[in-house]
Amino acid sequence: MIIRPLIITVVLISGLMFSCGKPSGSSGPAETTTGLKIAFVNGDTILHKFEQFRKQADVMDEKQRKAEEQLQQKGAALQSEIMAYQKKAQGGNMTPKEMEAQEKYLASRQDAILAERDRMAKAFMEETEVINKELQTVLHKKLDEIKTREGYDFILNAAEGGSVLAANDKFDITDEVIRMLNEEGTGETSQDTTKK
Repeated sequence: MIIRPLIITVVLISGLMFSCGKPSGSSGPAETTTGLKIAFVNGDTILHKFEQFRKQADVMDEKQRKAEEQLQQKGAALQSEIMAYQKKAQGGNMTPKEMEAQEKYLASRQDAILAERDRMAKAFMEETEVINKELQTVLHKKLDEIKTREGYDFILNAAEGGSVLAANDKFDITDEVIRMLNEEGTGETSQDTTKK
Protein backbone atom coordinates (compact mmCIF):
# COMPACT_ATOMS: atom_id res chain seq x y z
CA MET A 1 0.00 0.00 0.00
CA ILE A 2 2.36 2.71 -1.22
CA ILE A 3 0.21 5.82 -1.58
CA ARG A 4 2.64 8.61 -2.47
CA PRO A 5 4.08 6.96 -5.63
CA LEU A 6 0.58 6.11 -6.78
CA ILE A 7 -0.56 9.71 -6.43
CA ILE A 8 2.57 10.95 -8.19
CA THR A 9 2.14 8.57 -11.12
CA VAL A 10 -1.54 9.32 -11.70
CA VAL A 11 -1.19 13.09 -11.36
CA LEU A 12 1.81 13.23 -13.69
CA ILE A 13 0.36 11.00 -16.37
CA SER A 14 -3.06 12.61 -16.53
CA GLY A 15 -2.39 16.21 -15.57
CA LEU A 16 0.58 17.67 -17.35
CA MET A 17 -0.03 17.60 -21.08
CA PHE A 18 -2.38 20.12 -22.62
CA SER A 19 -3.10 21.01 -26.22
CA CYS A 20 -5.19 23.71 -27.80
CA GLY A 21 -7.27 23.08 -30.90
CA LYS A 22 -6.45 26.38 -32.61
CA PRO A 23 -2.98 27.86 -32.88
CA SER A 24 -3.01 31.28 -31.30
CA GLY A 25 -0.99 32.93 -34.03
CA SER A 26 0.63 35.20 -31.44
CA SER A 27 4.36 35.51 -31.42
CA GLY A 28 6.45 35.02 -28.31
CA PRO A 29 9.61 33.44 -27.03
CA ALA A 30 8.16 29.95 -27.21
CA GLU A 31 6.80 30.23 -30.75
CA THR A 32 8.40 27.94 -33.28
CA THR A 33 8.68 28.38 -37.02
CA THR A 34 5.55 26.24 -37.46
CA GLY A 35 3.45 28.76 -35.54
CA LEU A 36 3.07 26.59 -32.46
CA LYS A 37 3.64 28.13 -29.06
CA ILE A 38 4.94 25.59 -26.57
CA ALA A 39 5.94 25.68 -22.91
CA PHE A 40 6.86 22.98 -20.44
CA VAL A 41 6.73 22.24 -16.76
CA ASN A 42 8.78 19.87 -14.65
CA GLY A 43 6.16 17.59 -13.14
CA ASP A 44 8.52 16.27 -10.46
CA THR A 45 9.23 19.80 -9.25
CA ILE A 46 5.53 20.69 -9.23
CA LEU A 47 4.66 17.68 -7.09
CA HIS A 48 7.57 18.40 -4.76
CA LYS A 49 6.60 22.06 -4.28
CA PHE A 50 2.80 21.86 -4.62
CA GLU A 51 1.83 22.36 -0.97
CA GLN A 52 -1.63 20.80 -1.20
CA PHE A 53 -0.21 17.66 -2.81
CA ARG A 54 2.42 17.34 -0.09
CA LYS A 55 -0.20 17.79 2.63
CA GLN A 56 -2.46 15.13 1.11
CA ALA A 57 0.44 12.72 0.62
CA ASP A 58 1.54 13.23 4.24
CA VAL A 59 -2.01 12.61 5.50
CA MET A 60 -2.24 9.40 3.49
CA ASP A 61 1.20 8.28 4.68
CA GLU A 62 0.12 8.78 8.31
CA LYS A 63 -3.14 6.88 7.76
CA GLN A 64 -1.22 4.04 6.16
CA ARG A 65 1.28 3.94 9.04
CA LYS A 66 -1.50 3.80 11.64
CA ALA A 67 -3.40 1.12 9.74
CA GLU A 68 -0.27 -1.01 9.42
CA GLU A 69 0.43 -0.63 13.16
CA GLN A 70 -3.13 -1.66 13.98
CA LEU A 71 -2.90 -4.74 11.77
CA GLN A 72 0.48 -5.67 13.21
CA GLN A 73 -0.91 -5.47 16.75
CA LYS A 74 -3.84 -7.68 15.83
CA GLY A 75 -1.52 -10.13 14.09
CA ALA A 76 0.79 -10.26 17.13
CA ALA A 77 -2.18 -10.87 19.44
CA LEU A 78 -3.38 -13.70 17.19
CA GLN A 79 0.10 -15.21 17.12
CA SER A 80 0.16 -15.21 20.93
CA GLU A 81 -3.18 -17.01 21.00
CA ILE A 82 -1.95 -19.59 18.50
CA MET A 83 1.17 -20.25 20.56
CA ALA A 84 -0.89 -20.58 23.76
CA TYR A 85 -3.24 -23.00 22.02
CA GLN A 86 -0.36 -25.10 20.68
CA LYS A 87 1.25 -25.28 24.11
CA LYS A 88 -2.02 -26.33 25.72
CA ALA A 89 -2.78 -28.88 22.99
CA GLN A 90 0.71 -30.39 23.12
CA GLY A 91 0.43 -30.69 26.89
CA GLY A 92 -2.58 -32.94 26.45
CA ASN A 93 -4.88 -30.50 28.25
CA MET A 94 -7.53 -30.33 25.49
CA THR A 95 -9.99 -32.83 24.09
CA PRO A 96 -10.14 -33.34 20.30
CA LYS A 97 -13.46 -31.48 20.26
CA GLU A 98 -11.95 -28.51 22.13
CA MET A 99 -8.98 -28.50 19.79
CA GLU A 100 -11.25 -28.48 16.74
CA ALA A 101 -13.31 -25.61 18.17
CA GLN A 102 -10.18 -23.60 19.05
CA GLU A 103 -8.68 -24.15 15.59
CA LYS A 104 -11.90 -22.94 13.95
CA TYR A 105 -11.91 -19.90 16.21
CA LEU A 106 -8.25 -19.06 15.41
CA ALA A 107 -8.84 -19.55 11.68
CA SER A 108 -11.82 -17.19 11.82
CA ARG A 109 -9.68 -14.59 13.63
CA GLN A 110 -7.02 -14.88 10.95
CA ASP A 111 -9.64 -14.55 8.19
CA ALA A 112 -11.03 -11.45 9.91
CA ILE A 113 -7.60 -9.80 10.04
CA LEU A 114 -6.96 -10.58 6.37
CA ALA A 115 -10.39 -9.22 5.45
CA GLU A 116 -9.68 -6.05 7.41
CA ARG A 117 -6.34 -5.67 5.63
CA ASP A 118 -8.08 -6.00 2.26
CA ARG A 119 -10.81 -3.55 3.27
CA MET A 120 -8.23 -0.99 4.37
CA ALA A 121 -6.24 -1.40 1.15
CA LYS A 122 -9.39 -0.87 -0.90
CA ALA A 123 -10.33 2.19 1.15
CA PHE A 124 -6.86 3.68 0.64
CA MET A 125 -7.09 3.10 -3.10
CA GLU A 126 -10.53 4.73 -3.27
CA GLU A 127 -9.41 7.71 -1.21
CA THR A 128 -6.29 8.07 -3.33
CA GLU A 129 -8.42 8.15 -6.49
CA VAL A 130 -10.54 10.95 -5.01
CA ILE A 131 -7.42 12.93 -4.07
CA ASN A 132 -5.93 12.37 -7.54
CA LYS A 133 -9.07 13.72 -9.23
CA GLU A 134 -9.14 16.78 -6.98
CA LEU A 135 -5.47 17.56 -7.54
CA GLN A 136 -5.82 16.97 -11.29
CA THR A 137 -8.75 19.38 -11.43
CA VAL A 138 -6.70 22.12 -9.78
CA LEU A 139 -3.68 21.41 -11.97
CA HIS A 140 -5.76 21.37 -15.17
CA LYS A 141 -7.39 24.65 -14.20
CA LYS A 142 -4.10 26.44 -13.60
CA LEU A 143 -2.43 25.05 -16.71
CA ASP A 144 -5.49 25.97 -18.78
CA GLU A 145 -5.44 29.52 -17.38
CA ILE A 146 -1.79 29.91 -18.37
CA LYS A 147 -2.37 28.26 -21.76
CA THR A 148 -5.26 30.62 -22.54
CA ARG A 149 -3.56 33.75 -21.19
CA GLU A 150 -0.25 33.14 -22.97
CA GLY A 151 -1.68 31.52 -26.10
CA TYR A 152 0.21 28.25 -25.73
CA ASP A 153 -0.74 25.40 -28.02
CA PHE A 154 0.97 22.82 -25.81
CA ILE A 155 2.22 22.63 -22.25
CA LEU A 156 4.43 19.57 -21.94
CA ASN A 157 5.73 17.62 -18.98
CA ALA A 158 9.53 17.57 -18.88
CA ALA A 159 9.83 15.45 -15.73
CA GLU A 160 12.65 12.94 -15.47
CA GLY A 161 11.80 9.85 -17.51
CA GLY A 162 9.18 11.77 -19.50
CA SER A 163 8.94 12.14 -23.27
CA VAL A 164 10.67 15.57 -23.37
CA LEU A 165 14.34 14.67 -23.59
CA ALA A 166 15.73 18.21 -23.88
CA ALA A 167 14.26 21.70 -23.74
CA ASN A 168 15.32 25.33 -23.61
CA ASP A 169 14.95 26.63 -20.06
CA LYS A 170 13.39 29.88 -21.28
CA PHE A 171 10.22 27.89 -22.07
CA ASP A 172 10.00 26.48 -18.51
CA ILE A 173 6.89 27.77 -16.71
CA THR A 174 7.19 25.45 -13.71
CA ASP A 175 7.69 28.25 -11.15
CA GLU A 176 4.64 30.13 -12.42
CA VAL A 177 2.46 27.01 -12.18
CA ILE A 178 3.71 26.27 -8.64
CA ARG A 179 3.03 29.86 -7.57
CA MET A 180 -0.53 29.71 -8.93
CA LEU A 181 -1.21 26.31 -7.37
CA ASN A 182 0.02 27.37 -3.95
CA GLU A 183 -1.80 30.71 -4.02
CA GLU A 184 -5.21 29.06 -4.38
CA GLY A 185 -4.75 25.57 -2.90
CA THR A 186 -7.50 22.99 -3.16
CA GLY A 187 -9.32 23.37 0.14
CA GLU A 188 -10.57 20.30 1.94
CA THR A 189 -10.25 17.04 0.08
CA SER A 190 -11.62 13.54 0.39
CA GLN A 191 -13.29 12.06 3.42
CA ASP A 192 -11.50 9.49 5.54
CA THR A 193 -12.63 6.15 4.15
CA THR A 194 -10.24 4.07 6.24
CA LYS A 195 -11.98 4.51 9.57
CA LYS A 196 -14.08 1.71 10.91
